[in-house]
This record gives sequence, structure tokens and C-alpha cells, in this order.
Amino acid sequence: LSQSGVTRDISVLAQLPKTLPILNLLEQLEALQTELLVAQEQNQATVLGLRDRKVVAQAIDIVLLFEVLPRRPRGVGVELSKRLTSHASSVMTSLMRLPNGRRNWEPSPQTMLSQIIERLAAIVDRGSQVEGDVAAVLIGKYHSDIIASLLLLAYAPLPPAGVDVPAYVEADIEKRTQLRRVFTRIFDSSSPYLLLETLTSLLNAATRGRAPRWFVTVCGRFLARVVSKYEDNGVRICLDFLAARDDAPSAEKLDRIAGLLLAPPSQTDADSYWLRVVPQLRRLACADDTQERVRQAAVFSLRRLADTQIRVFEQQIALPVVEPLRRWFVTRLSDRTSDDNGLTETKGLSRPRIEVLGETLTQTVATASELGATLDALRHMVLGGVPSVQFVSALVVPVFVPLFHWLAFASVDDAQPNDQTQDTLRDVLITTL
Repeated sequence: LSQSGVTRDISVLAQLPKTLPILNLLEQLEALQTELLVAQEQNQATVLGLRDRKVVAQAIDIVLLFEVLPRRPRGVGVELSKRLTSHASSVMTSLMRLPNGRRNWEPSPQTMLSQIIERLAAIVDRGSQVEGDVAAVLIGKYHSDIIASLLLLAYAPLPPAGVDVPAYVEADIEKRTQLRRVFTRIFDSSSPYLLLETLTSLLNAATRGRAPRWFVTVCGRFLARVVSKYEDNGVRICLDFLAARDDAPSAEKLDRIAGLLLAPPSQTDADSYWLRVVPQLRRLACADDTQERVRQAAVFSLRRLADTQIRVFEQQIALPVVEPLRRWFVTRLSDRTSDDNGLTETKGLSRPRIEVLGETLTQTVATASELGATLDALRHMVLGGVPSVQFVSALVVPVFVPLFHWLAFASVDDAQPNDQTQDTLRDVLITTL
């Protein structure tokens, strides 16, 4: 074996024995993981060294390259060119293309794909918190292979009666249920950034390799589940991974990100999903400390939301953002006596009068900080790019007149001149027009 896990001599590969020691390799990996766990329980600092980890990786390579990858459909999983050196990739590709008559080796019919993946997943389940065990090698280098194989086995649609079941499909219903439980355990125990990296790499490979449509759908579903899994910062985690690394995300990439964030996972209540995701998008779009590329993706997603889910946008974005400005403009102090003092809703275009009633009562309709937050939100979400008509109609048009009066008041308020406020108000109004 070379450092990449395969020999450089294709003639040697062509003469491989009919049956490779796959089960023996799995047994050795399981025994090594057990030994490391026992040593850890006995407080013995036993971890795999660099050379040991390389040998473990080569053993896993043999299992995956010669037993798992040949059974997968086209476009599923990371390509050989991405996992091996260019020479090793060409060697393996040439071997796979050899006709059966010139190749002794074939995937073992006695070794079921589900059996191999279950045993590798069991090693991951038994992984310790130490970075130097077999499970750490599997998670660090082969996470996408395990996830892709479990998705194939547990979620691939069953063919009609009378049609041969592909090698990558588990036909037994009870076994499929068990494999789904295995997938859920690994999914829940993996870090969000690792899940995002794995699922996006699988989606990209599936798009390039023209994988089955159902596989693309399932990957997208679980990618969206990563977002909804973390109620407080799932959207930030997703955008940090997908958008923050690009100097200038393209419109096509922003469109894909918005499509991911705005697609509720199947078997999930859509309203609950919106209540979890949309407020996070609003915070990222409006916060001053948000990284610019993350803000750009959040604003793009909100604009897409206005185009596709106008009711959700109005309820969770438009109304909360402009409510302080609307309240400031439409609230009038009543002309009744101070005993009946209270706020009434009237319509009018005159400047609201907020003042002291009598000697002790002060009624504040909207604070300066609330109005400032509203203007900052409009600045972040409206300015830059070309917002759609639906977006502007839902967000700005209902408070267009208050914004106009605010600009007029700011222009004549010599006591507290604020050029930035005037510029922002003017830009928002011009963009709306």
C-alpha cells in the first residue's frame, strides 16, 4: 500500500484474490477500538500514533474502495478524485473499468453492504472523547461515506414488486428501521459544522454526478434539519459555513442558501419551522455586529421569503420591525381630562404630540431607541441590491408617510442635527419610490 491507501501498480490490483479479507479487517478495527476503550476506562493514556492512524485509515480505505464504493449508484458520495491523489484515483478508476474476465476481484456477495456499514457505525457509536481512537479516524476522514451509505440503505425507495433490488438498498423493513435509528444517532451526535460540510459535499457531488433525485432530496431535507435542530443559532451556524467563507457570494449561491433555509423539512410543521428560523434571519439581518457576507445572505433570504411566503413575512418581519414607527405616528393624546388620560388610535398627518399631562403623568409612545432600531432595520434590509415589489410593499409602504414626516421633522430639527438619519430616510424613501 502507498500512503494514499492503494498500490501504484495496476497489474497487482488486477490480480487481487477473489475474496478480500474484509470481515477480518472489520474484526481487527473493532478489536482495536475495544482495546482503546478498555485502556481509557483504566485511566491509561493510550491513543493511536500518527503511523497507527495511517494504518487504520488504509484498512478503512480497503473496505470502502473495494466493497462499499463499487455498490453505490453514480453520483453518490465523494468522488475518487477528491479522496485520492490524481495517480491513485486514475489507478482505481482503471481497475473499476476492467472487464470481469481480466479482474479476479469482485465485491463479495456474502458480505452485505448493510453489514459493513452497521459495523463501522457501531465503532463510531462506541467512540470515546479522545481524538486518538478508531472512531476519531472514521469521523474525521470518512464521515461522508458513512452518512451517504446509511442514507442509501435506509432511505432509498424500494423498487416495485418483481424488480431486482439494487445492492445499495436494504429491502428488509425491520432492517431499514434499525439503520434509520443508527443514522439518527450519528446525526444527533455529530457537530453541526461537520454535518453541514458532509451534507453540502454530498449535495455537490450528487449534482455533478447526476445522482438519483431522491438522494438529492433526502440530503437537502437533513441539511435543513441541521438549521432547525439548533433553535437559537442554527441559521447563524449555517450561514457561517455557507456564506462567511466567500469574499463575494454569487447570486446563484445566495439563491441556493435561501432555498435551503426556506424549505421546512418534511414531517415538520411549517409554522413551527418559520417561528424558529425567521426571527433568527431578522436578527442576523439587523444586528450591527453581523459579518457582512452573513448579513447579505440573511437579507437575500428574507427578500425571497417575501416573494414566496408573504403571510409569514408580514407577520414575523414587517409588523414587528415597523410597529414602533407606526405606533409613533398614529397615536394621539386624547382631548379628555387627565382623569381619563389614555391613548387612542386616530388617523392624521400632523406631527404626534407627546407631552406631559398634568404634573405627574408622562406617556411615551415610542422611544428614540425603538425608532432608531426600526430605521437601522430598514437600512439593512431595504438598501443594497434591488428589493422586490412584494418586499417593499409589505415592509415600507405601510409606513411610507411616517417616514416622509420623520424626514421633514429631522430636516427642521436644528437642536439635534443628524445627517446620517436624514440620508438613511431619504435613501429608503427613494428606493421605495
